[in-house]
Amino acid sequence: MKVFPAQVWRNKESLYSLIAGKCNKCGNLFFPYREICNKCGSTSVSKVKLSGRGTLISYTVSYQTRPGFEKISPEYVGLIRLDEGIEIVAPLTDITGEIKDNSRVEAVIRRLKADSSNGLIEYGIKFRLVEDEHR
Repeated sequence: MKVFPAQVWRNKESLYSLIAGKCNKCGNLFFPYREICNKCGSTSVSKVKLSGRGTLISYTVSYQTRPGFEKISPEYVGLIRLDEGIEIVAPLTDITGEIKDNSRVEAVIRRLKADSSNGLIEYGIKFRLVEDEHR
């Protein structure tokens, strides 16, 4: 897998934080950020940094491996409702025990892939379960 440093650098804002768009005309909040509102079509859109905290609505486990990802099998993917109200599908990490729906989660930076030809590592956002958090 090739990791291109310039591309990672250009996309660092979206790779290392959750950036949504908020329409200045209708107030619609959407993720990922786009320059055009998906509700009213306005181009007056502001960037909003999301908290990265939310609730796990549901999840699935994949035992199939893809080339280069054998070490992370099984792979957990969850449907997450962020505290801001947006629902996203994202990878889960640091799974050690039983997962329950409606568990609290938070965004963390984790290794996504490594380029064996030049030693570069690409990081990105995954979600982990948060224990003993009071709502």
